[in-house]
Amino acid sequence: MQFMLQAPLWGNVRLWQPAAGNPFFEKKPAEERDGIGRYRGFAARAVVAPSGRIGLCVDIRSKYVRTRPIPVHLDRLGFRRFEGRRCVYRYGHQWYEIRVETLSDLNVSEEEIQTEAGKVSLLDYMVDRCRKPLPADLAALPHDAAVLRYRNNRGEERAVAAALCYPICDNQEEMARQLHERAIVPPHFRRRLAAQYVVQFLTKLKFGDSVLRVGTDPERIRQQVFQVPDLEFGNGCRLTVRGTNGAQQVSLDNLGRKRIDLLRHQEAGFYVKEPFRKQYLVLPLSVAESWGTQFVTDLTRVVDELYPEGGGYKPEIITYRDRGPRTYRELGKAVLDSLDRHILEPAYAMVMVHHTTDRKIREHDALAAMVIRGLRERDIFAAVNHSEMGERCYVMASGRDGWPRYEIRRNFRGRFLGYLRNVALNKVLLTNGFWPFVLATPLHADVVIGIDVKNQTAGFTVVGKRGAFVRTECHTSQQKEKLLKPQVLTYVTKLLRDEYRRQGKPLTAIAIHRDGRCWQSEIDGAVAAVRILKKECAISHNGTLTILEISKTAPVRLRLFEVHQEHNGRPHVENPQVGTHTIINDVEGFLCSTGRAFPHRGTVQPLHVRCVLEGMPFKNALEDVYALTTLAWMRPEDCSRYPITLKLTDRWLGEEASEFDEDTLGYIDEEGETKRRAEA
Repeated sequence: MQFMLQAPLWGNVRLWQPAAGNPFFEKKPAEERDGIGRYRGFAARAVVAPSGRIGLCVDIRSKYVRTRPIPVHLDRLGFRRFEGRRCVYRYGHQWYEIRVETLSDLNVSEEEIQTEAGKVSLLDYMVDRCRKPLPADLAALPHDAAVLRYRNNRGEERAVAAALCYPICDNQEEMARQLHERAIVPPHFRRRLAAQYVVQFLTKLKFGDSVLRVGTDPERIRQQVFQVPDLEFGNGCRLTVRGTNGAQQVSLDNLGRKRIDLLRHQEAGFYVKEPFRKQYLVLPLSVAESWGTQFVTDLTRVVDELYPEGGGYKPEIITYRDRGPRTYRELGKAVLDSLDRHILEPAYAMVMVHHTTDRKIREHDALAAMVIRGLRERDIFAAVNHSEMGERCYVMASGRDGWPRYEIRRNFRGRFLGYLRNVALNKVLLTNGFWPFVLATPLHADVVIGIDVKNQTAGFTVVGKRGAFVRTECHTSQQKEKLLKPQVLTYVTKLLRDEYRRQGKPLTAIAIHRDGRCWQSEIDGAVAAVRILKKECAISHNGTLTILEISKTAPVRLRLFEVHQEHNGRPHVENPQVGTHTIINDVEGFLCSTGRAFPHRGTVQPLHVRCVLEGMPFKNALEDVYALTTLAWMRPEDCSRYPITLKLTDRWLGEEASEFDEDTLGYIDEEGETKRRAEA
């Protein structure tokens, strides 16, 4: 059925599709601003509904495209702005997405296309093949318009008219952000839009002589909500939403605020209460010589307020030269060279870096990867933060004694203090392994392992039954996205054996959370590890292994809405409560790890969880996923969409697993300063 949906929607002249399998968008933008159009559309996918019937999952999508095309005439210099850009190519009434590669030396009248009747010009080919009447931009195309080249999904080179190519904007680009903010819609509006698209385009789909009729009433399910597990803070202080005796009671709506209050309270505080070990704070020289001193003072104060049990945050300050080109290779070399001039000892560190000039939008930070990996080789566990916020918020002022000093801008004070608390918590305390709170309600599993692979780096996060013991390891891999059976066998065996020794008794229930797809080789490796450990009695003879795939993205997102009928008969639509879930069958479900108790703009996106190897009952495994999302250590006042097993793994891989050229450092050393300056 999914394949059958493609043809009738693709043939609808009111819609366009970037590529097969992508959402469909209306050809008229929903709104335009600053030369950018926001195209609204929908994604549709055939699914098995909770009732067991076949249905269509429909969700709203947006895409941002420039309202003006690439110039009609281009020279080599002008083409550089568009090289490598993704564009919407308006080939008559058919629009689709391409990636521009090169500029042709020929124009549309000179560029030839091979047809069955012989060679014809690109211009004649387009005019002849496109459905009539021709769109205005094609009808008015000059005979000497520039030609661009791209490759289709088979790798074949194709030619297109530059003036029919409209550059696509990423929603992270500055000019598209405001439009993207407007695309974040509340649940009642999203539900209404989805219903409108169903009526307009999906109720009567024709397949030859057959018509597929789709009902317009959405699927209804029975509401099921997991209870929030009890949490334990320092000094045995417990917090409950479920009414547990002996614990502090709190409503679900006040849970986030109460967690923050307990972390600040002297009788509770952080669950982990250990003194600081050796700490380094690595700063760019330009920062250290300007607002850096005030930043260190402010950060130290916030860290000590959050975590007084540490005995005082007193990092050793190390600076590095940053006045050369701000590329990741130059700055990364400067950081590591500066560290090597000091006598280092095993420690924890925070490294401040600049955004580099060679980083593209949505690319992982290659500089952070270089620094994190370099420090790990020196027995230093580090986190990276960026200088941008400090540069924006600190301003030169005159002190009472008349001497110049830096202070926080008044209009940025509240925001910057929140930023400092975030840095203190995420970059200092969590890097040191100082967990704010853990689960007082134990998991169904004895141990859970989160696994992810990015850019040939595999990350493993082990979480014990209550979340009090957490450990993350990263290993290099020859495979970019999946692991081989021997790799999983080796790593999982070691991790489970260590956990058996720590707990002092055989494990009975093991769960693995795989970020994205779990490959068969990975399943085989985990099964083999459990088999070996059962022979060693590290796992009981009736011990189980459960493997879950947890998808962060999906071709079509299933949405859950809580709908109540008002007195006037109209539906009142709102986001579901946090913990709401539905199980499609015995091995697949959707979990709302965010919800009404933690208000956010937009509509809740449930997590899609699929069991690929069942050990414990799937509902128990799904409840464990939810319980681990309540360990919202990065933002205790908020909720977390992902379980801590994947959140911590992603945190380390996001910095450590970014792609960078490891030969860069040696290249600079061997070629010397002259070559370095020439390349910069």
